Amino acid sequence: MTQTQDAVTLRKAPIDDRAVPRKNLGDIFALAIATTTTMWATAYLCRVPGTVVPSPVILVLMLLILIGGGFVGGWRTARGPRAGLYSGLITGLLNLMILGSLGHDLSNDQLIIQYYIISLPLSVIICGSLGFLGALIGARLNPLRRQRIYPAGAFPLVTTLATLWLIMAGGMVTGMNAGLSVPDWPDTFHYGMFMFPLAHMTGGVFFEHTHRLFGCLVGLATLIQAIYVWRHERRRWVRWLSVTALVMVIIQGLMGGLRVTGHFTLATARHDMDPSSTLAIVHGIFGQMFFAVLVALAAACSRPWQSDMARRPRHSAKMNFIMTWALVGMLLVQLTLGSILRHEGKILVIHIMGAVVVLLLSVFCGARAWGTNPDQPILQRIGLALLTMVCLQVLLGISAVIALGGQGPLLHPDMAQAIITTAHQVGGAVLLAIATLLAVWSMRLEEPLNVSNM
Repeated sequence: MTQTQDAVTLRKAPIDDRAVPRKNLGDIFALAIATTTTMWATAYLCRVPGTVVPSPVILVLMLLILIGGGFVGGWRTARGPRAGLYSGLITGLLNLMILGSLGHDLSNDQLIIQYYIISLPLSVIICGSLGFLGALIGARLNPLRRQRIYPAGAFPLVTTLATLWLIMAGGMVTGMNAGLSVPDWPDTFHYGMFMFPLAHMTGGVFFEHTHRLFGCLVGLATLIQAIYVWRHERRRWVRWLSVTALVMVIIQGLMGGLRVTGHFTLATARHDMDPSSTLAIVHGIFGQMFFAVLVALAAACSRPWQSDMARRPRHSAKMNFIMTWALVGMLLVQLTLGSILRHEGKILVIHIMGAVVVLLLSVFCGARAWGTNPDQPILQRIGLALLTMVCLQVLLGISAVIALGGQGPLLHPDMAQAIITTAHQVGGAVLLAIATLLAVWSMRLEEPLNVSNM
């Protein structure tokens, strides 16, 4: 059987459920984070200023997502209905971060305690019950209890996707010029971050506060992920990569807060703050770097990476390493220029010149990976994805320039302008993710001829 056939067989074969210990809860955490992120993202879209979705409709959508998360657990894991129950219980706990927003007046400790005494068990019981119900239905499609979710790979992948949504939410903050709509941090208008009433989340406050909440979710997911990887991963460098991601998300959260206050303070008055536009720029690019680290971690934890696919000695391997990592580096430079442009303006021409360099490097690396790896379908697919994404990103960049009239950030942008510029920013993040995948997978699958096989 050829290497390509081995790879195809590897992708299609179900995971042996005996190879997934019951105490390995990577699939459960993945389902819980995915369900929670989907719930929050749906609520975000239904509550975006200018969008009118009745609250009963949103409630029904939330319940359906909970059932759907449980359904996937029963269908794709060997745990049966327990997968939906466990993931639902964790989802209920994670949702406590936003349940406080549903309270009408949580302005003192006594009211907060009373509210959570009621909401905590209700959230856990309802989410667990609906997850269990969905899993009962899903398990009927998996009578042999096949484990089709690879726990070690699913958890980092879901955390990475949640971070991509966080980047989008952050992009909307910048796109709507809402970065300083909430004047204090870590509180929100004197309320605790998780107690700010939903009724007050209007205009720029909506974008800024929801971005903070998504940041908390990603931060918690990264913490749980680091603990999980450290316990279940034998490769030392992968364990330390997960710790690196955790340190980065902590730094990123601190920078996001200090961007508003300028220094550590619990004050809420404007005159006590010293907002930093420099930190806003650094916060934006550092978030992209954090995302790239998560992408590399997700790739290293994936099932194909940990298979027995051997590295192939090649004359071109060294050149591939240099060019793919050069592309990653150039993308980070270009994303930095884009962050400066979105916050400060004045460097549009330089950003366009950088885009030309990125385009040329992407076409070179993408075409090389796509056209010269008939025996490595993974590199072929990544190369094609790179070519496709860079073309789409160029179109998004042109659209962003047209939407802004060739200017820098607008003082009062409309929703359409914010969506277009944010789509361009998210496109840059996706392009960075693909380039990172190409770089790390090239190192996994290729080696120079003068280096002994590993």
